[in-house]
Amino acid sequence: MNDISRINYYNIAAMLAASCLAVLIPFELVLLSYAILGPGHYLTEISWLNGRQFFTPKKYDVLIVIAVAVIAFLLRVPYAYVVFYLFGLAFILLITQSVIYRIPAFALVIVAGYFLLDGNILQTIFGLYVPTLIHVYFFTGAFMLFGALKDKNVSGYLAFIVFLACPVLLCVLFPGRHATVSGWAITNYGDFGRLNSTTLRNPHLDIFNNPFSIILTRLIAFAYTYHYLNWFSKTQVINWHKMTVKRSVIIGIIWAASIALYFYNYRIGIKWLFMLSLAHVILEFPLNHRSFMGIGREIGVRLKKL
Repeated sequence: MNDISRINYYNIAAMLAASCLAVLIPFELVLLSYAILGPGHYLTEISWLNGRQFFTPKKYDVLIVIAVAVIAFLLRVPYAYVVFYLFGLAFILLITQSVIYRIPAFALVIVAGYFLLDGNILQTIFGLYVPTLIHVYFFTGAFMLFGALKDKNVSGYLAFIVFLACPVLLCVLFPGRHATVSGWAITNYGDFGRLNSTTLRNPHLDIFNNPFSIILTRLIAFAYTYHYLNWFSKTQVINWHKMTVKRSVIIGIIWAASIALYFYNYRIGIKWLFMLSLAHVILEFPLNHRSFMGIGREIGVRLKKL
């Protein structure tokens, strides 16, 4: 068994383990994964992206993304619009390196956002789902599919199939099986509660007792937990762990401090983790686009052979 196959089978085991925990302690798993695994993932991925120029054509393209993000937040641009603009900007930076084309193209993205995101489903998608469930599930699935297509490894396709099957099984198996929600989870789940109430279209939803809310929380818990585990399994594939001792120590200190802050003062900790999470989501946009392009390219090659 080669290293790629071994990692794929590890990921299948990780998916099954995350699914089992999601059935038993869905609300607690969301909070614990986000607090403990989350900051380690965000910090190491930002470090890894930095070493690869954030997958943009020009060395300083990432500064354009950061500058637009800062200006938008200073101008109090609505959150969903900021994510939409930066997602579009990341694509523009990849497809053209000419300033002559980049400026008018981004202007068109701004105009499109103004008309398309005016209090509709797209505003919810970019404001709520892209930084959360779309990032941790859909984008993770895209990376897995691209890797399977590129490596042409049976274990990669099998892992992707299990990845698609787990949410389905979480919806239909053991619908009434879960531990009593702890008081700690009830107190601290509020920031994630918007995913439940918005998705189920009920602002007065009894998040912790409604059966549909519990099943949805299983999906959220699985998506977040496996997203982090998938990243930590990739050390031998993308070598994100190869960094200087100094950087490792700094990341380790910030990671430990983030966990401590979260459990010491939840309100401050969750705000810090959200900012860290959002930063890594935005900085990953060019890589997301490259993955979609890669999937299209690989599928196109296979269709030509038919």
